Amino acid sequence: MNIEIILQLASLLFIVVAGPLVIVLLSYRGGNL
Repeated sequence: MNIEIILQLASLLFIVVAGPLVIVLLSYRGGNL
């Protein structure tokens, strides 16, 4: 496989994982969980 494809998949996976995680953290710090 190409290194660029691996980097794109890694960044996409990071966005998919970090998105909901950031929302949960913001809700937790906001107190409106």
